[in-house]
Amino acid sequence: MLNILKFLFFLGLGATLIWLALRKTTDEEFANIKTSLNNANYFWIFLSVIISGLSHYFRALRWKLLLNPLGYTPKTSNTFFSVMVGYLANFALPRLGEVSRCGLMTKYENVPFTAGFGTVISERALDVVCLILIFFAALGMEFERISGIANDLIFNTVSEKFHALMQKQTFVMIAGISLLLFAIAVFYFRKKIQSLVSGKAKGFIKGLWDGLLSIKNVEKPLWFIVHTVLIWIMYVMQVYVCFFAFPETAHLPVMVAVVIVVFGSLGVIAVPGGTGAYQLIVIQILTSIYLISYTSAFAFAWAVWTSQFVLIMSVGFLSLILLALLNKVAKTEE
Repeated sequence: MLNILKFLFFLGLGATLIWLALRKTTDEEFANIKTSLNNANYFWIFLSVIISGLSHYFRALRWKLLLNPLGYTPKTSNTFFSVMVGYLANFALPRLGEVSRCGLMTKYENVPFTAGFGTVISERALDVVCLILIFFAALGMEFERISGIANDLIFNTVSEKFHALMQKQTFVMIAGISLLLFAIAVFYFRKKIQSLVSGKAKGFIKGLWDGLLSIKNVEKPLWFIVHTVLIWIMYVMQVYVCFFAFPETAHLPVMVAVVIVVFGSLGVIAVPGGTGAYQLIVIQILTSIYLISYTSAFAFAWAVWTSQFVLIMSVGFLSLILLALLNKVAKTEE
């Protein structure tokens, strides 16, 4: 029941964000968006899908390198299929993908779940570090524009909404009473809250640190680094090549793709699959910062997200079937 409620919550959140992205779109803009999508060069969208598939393949190879020092040598096919099923599961619930792919490796490769999950923590820890490094690199090269994104997406929006709400006396009274009750509750349960928060924070930091330390045991560190670099290059390139699908975005440099990858990742983290959130962020970046028209930005954002969605859904479900089928054939042959 809890999982069903979580699924419905995130499904509703994604639907709300999609509604927010569409609610101010006029009939004329819808017509222009349709025209833009009809006139798009889908060769570049298809190329983006291929590049995205390569990023998932490199991730599977990197995960295999992490499993080798633990004494396990899974088939590359099983590793790749498990990764794709994991991405598929993440569209249902956050972090479900990590659990599902480890479970599949336990079933088909006899990798203990805890051992597999430890390597996934290592992967995620490294991804966080890479994302932070890319963010600061982008910040150094696009400081004025990135600071503008922060102002447009966060500070200005929050300031305007807060100012509008403060004009309503009923809201001010309700907010004041709520804050007072919240303060009383925090004071009353302060010891329990402190122990809970400190425990979770310590657990997160320890897990992150232990995950990073486990990387040092990789037998082929050079290949591990190469696969990591290739994964992030593919992430950027799958966005960059899509620029050429639309005339108005064809002139944008690769650094814009880097910015979209960095901030778009926040949408994917916030909502399973980034449904709604990713599109809102990309549209805001392209229209407010790089002065792309709303219709072209809208068409671009949805084309990129939909192409990835179709890839994960199709290859994810196919991977579920192939995992069962190919491993059954291999077991029969043995």
